[in-house]
Amino acid sequence: MPDFNLQNSSLGKIAPTPGKYDASLLYRIPRSDHRIKYQIHLSKLSFTGVDVWNCYELSFMTDNGLPVSGILKLIYSAESQYIIESKSLKLYLSSFNMERIGSTIVNAGKNILRIIEADLEKLLETTVSLSFFTNNENEKQAFPEFYQKNLYDLIGEDNLYSMKINTFEETPELLYGELSNNMHEYVFHTDVLRSNCSVTNQPDWGDVFFKMQTKYVVDLKSVLAYLVSFRKEQHFHEDVAEMLYKSFFEAFQPKQLMIAIRYTRRGGIDINPIRASHIDLIDVAFTNPQILLTKTFRQ
Repeated sequence: MPDFNLQNSSLGKIAPTPGKYDASLLYRIPRSDHRIKYQIHLSKLSFTGVDVWNCYELSFMTDNGLPVSGILKLIYSAESQYIIESKSLKLYLSSFNMERIGSTIVNAGKNILRIIEADLEKLLETTVSLSFFTNNENEKQAFPEFYQKNLYDLIGEDNLYSMKINTFEETPELLYGELSNNMHEYVFHTDVLRSNCSVTNQPDWGDVFFKMQTKYVVDLKSVLAYLVSFRKEQHFHEDVAEMLYKSFFEAFQPKQLMIAIRYTRRGGIDINPIRASHIDLIDVAFTNPQILLTKTFRQ
């Protein structure tokens, strides 16, 4: 099974639309490539989590040539050894455009899920959960209460404009808090996160949903400065989520910690990694394949 290699992959290159179904288009990337660098070890992860991909451009045909279009939701564990290279997934899904794979829309939908599940589980060597949606009947917004707690609002206008932000490369030392005797809870949403693709250096925009319980009194201005410090960083989406988690975990020794990132759609696909200290902190809209995640404002 091919691991990611820039020279052999289509990332950053002109690629024709596939004319027929082709599983060989898929590439995987070892998570260890990033985790070794940032001292995140699979054998002793401090988090659980999933990566959720929403693919908005899946289309195929019934046996009589009737087009079927919808949204594919796929989920796999953060404990898997590999992630999918996103452009390879786009091209792979495009390879179904002219395929006739079922006598009815329902049968064709079931058949394509079986094919994709088998191909992705072989590629990633882990369980993959899939659903295909042709309408938004089962749509649900994740973390709806977080939208009322915008990080800018929590910091306050006067404090925001008194800040001097000059660090645009990831710097966890920016995080600051004072240890206390009491437990404090921090919950917020923000859309300030911007990082860049590891290969193409094209910008990726993310909405962060954050929850933490800690005995530290956290300076939220330092949190904002740290998030902004990713602005020139080049990383895959999943790596950014784990870097954020690791930095907050080490800085504030939390009792509970959850970081979810809803990345803006690129190439018809958005990637939504979530990392948490406890599984019950993860919204069911992420983990249940039968629920379609409501798009954020920017998605």
